[in-house]
Amino acid sequence: MKTRTLRLGACAALLASVAQILPAQDVTALDPIVIQAQRQAQLLRNRASRSTLIPQQSLAAPMADGGALISTLPGVDFNRMGGHGVDLVIRGQQANQLTVIDSGSLTYGACPNRMDPPSSTLSILRADRIIVDRGYASVTNGAGGTGGTVRLERDTPEFAEARRWTGTLAAGANSNGNGYETAGTFAYDLGGGFFLEASAEVKGADNYTDGAGREERSAYDQRSTGLTFGYDDGRLDLAFDIERDLAEDVLFAGAGMDSPFSETDVYRLRGGIDLNMGALTRIEGSLYASTVDHVMDNFTLRPNAGMRMRVPSTSDTTGGRIEAQLAFGATTAKIGLDHQANDKRAIAYGGGAPLIPQILASDPAVARFVMWPDVTIAQTGLFAETETALSQSTTLKLGLRYDHVRASAGLAGGLAGAPAPTPNSLYTLRYGTTFDTARHEDNFGALARIEQRITPDLMVFAGLSTSARTADATERAMARSEWVGNPDIAPEQHNQFDLGVEATGNSWALNATAWVDKVDDYILRDQFSVAGVSTYRNVSALLAGVELSGSWARDGWVVNGDLAWTWGDNRSDNRPLAQIPPLQGSLSLARDQGLWQAGGRVNFASSQNRIDPSRDPGATAGYATLDLFGSYDLSEKAVLIAGVDNVFDKQYARHLSRSNTFDTSVTRVAEPGRSFYLKVEARF
Repeated sequence: MKTRTLRLGACAALLASVAQILPAQDVTALDPIVIQAQRQAQLLRNRASRSTLIPQQSLAAPMADGGALISTLPGVDFNRMGGHGVDLVIRGQQANQLTVIDSGSLTYGACPNRMDPPSSTLSILRADRIIVDRGYASVTNGAGGTGGTVRLERDTPEFAEARRWTGTLAAGANSNGNGYETAGTFAYDLGGGFFLEASAEVKGADNYTDGAGREERSAYDQRSTGLTFGYDDGRLDLAFDIERDLAEDVLFAGAGMDSPFSETDVYRLRGGIDLNMGALTRIEGSLYASTVDHVMDNFTLRPNAGMRMRVPSTSDTTGGRIEAQLAFGATTAKIGLDHQANDKRAIAYGGGAPLIPQILASDPAVARFVMWPDVTIAQTGLFAETETALSQSTTLKLGLRYDHVRASAGLAGGLAGAPAPTPNSLYTLRYGTTFDTARHEDNFGALARIEQRITPDLMVFAGLSTSARTADATERAMARSEWVGNPDIAPEQHNQFDLGVEATGNSWALNATAWVDKVDDYILRDQFSVAGVSTYRNVSALLAGVELSGSWARDGWVVNGDLAWTWGDNRSDNRPLAQIPPLQGSLSLARDQGLWQAGGRVNFASSQNRIDPSRDPGATAGYATLDLFGSYDLSEKAVLIAGVDNVFDKQYARHLSRSNTFDTSVTRVAEPGRSFYLKVEARF
């Protein structure tokens, strides 16, 4: 474990220097930071099944990664395995049931145990908007996404008149686990429409303690950098991005291993051109490639006197999309093509202490399992979506999508020179099949949504959709003796209906949605049919839920609230689905006085007793916690943020969190206890 004393000291020095220097600088040429009240009134701009977050206006506490920030939005939950890499859950769905798009590109984690979900490496620092759609909202977001879509969007940087550069700086720390973060962005106008952007972020933490004083394995170190070269003349915009994220010494209480190393590299070309060619108004597209190299083991970061295991793994993704935008009469349309191909390989090496040199060298002679046998899943899709104003008060949205899927496993026959059982032998044992030949699918999706505005301040809507989700590399091809994927698993087909209302007034907003999702061929991780073995099979399932959110602001007072309830049932086996969150939500009250703002927020969840005992660690009790937060505008360009999370040091765990494999005295990985935080954000 690395000592962070010097880093925390440097962070504190940076906090002090920003606070002292910024108020003395000229503020007339700089854009003011949006005050905290705008963050508290965020829901006034949200829709019933969509949340929009502006990272540069969020004024959030220091957080471990993008997933932690996104999980603060209504209707978004997560499961925790440690302090870093929380895995998002929307409407009871997770993993590749959710689509995560970062400025037009996709990245899939390389850990078979999901230590590095896509949300953990998102370039939050560089995003202008984060849009979260709950449910299947559009056919244009690529294959899958049956539970929802997270999109990060970027704009061309804006420069003040006679000023060729702009930037941001942030530094923060919290007390529980000695967490810290320092981050900055810089943009430079090269002239002639060309620009350059750069970003860097360093963050980390030691293990935190829960409300009972227990130390949870949650430490991590993470460094991220990004560089963009772009062009924008008002009609044509192009940008080329290079990004790197490095996470080291990441500890997990909810896993039998830790991750000493995980590196993600992303290369992305994106852009578009506005046209005046009759109905054709714009063409835009992207090309991207991402590589993830990940290592997890059970001996370099934790004591282990038994079998040493190490799993190096990779996940390489390439893809692109092109979209034509059209307008004719009262209708706008998007027609396009997209493609993604992801290749995953993971091999487990193991043995006693004398074999550690061979294990570290990935010697085939000590390979125990070919967990991901060079699994390639390629998906090519065609889509068309229209939106028509049927009248001044009625809008109809229609969409259609087709995807061809090809899945193969290049090492299904085994790894040369390895004593490990071949993946094919495991597939044959559990399913009577092999993965010597590629599998093909033809999947279809469609949606229809009608919005009716009753009054200028009241809108009701109804939506109906069907969407397919192909099995991922784990569900289709995992190859361990106690955990075996199914090469012949069918894709999920989600048939969703949602009904909602959006109401707004001069100082208030209220959104409500009820939804139901009938799933044919739901892909179930079955841990009860074969004792001691996880297998995969298709079942019939039903998901349903209700989402509420609202806000009110008057005379400097701001109230926000949200509530979400999800229900899931395995209809084939007459038992609950696993990993379904309980009724939960939050309620906050804040006072805004212009230069300063302060408030409190109650986070709560009910008990959850509807569980699948073979997958869920157990039932969970309800809880309520109190957070206090505040901010003070040091100048028109700098703000000081401070607060206390979990004020009463409540000991609790979220229902979706992993079993605590390192400390068997508790059932799940617990949430952090009381933590004080301080942060400075500035623009220049």
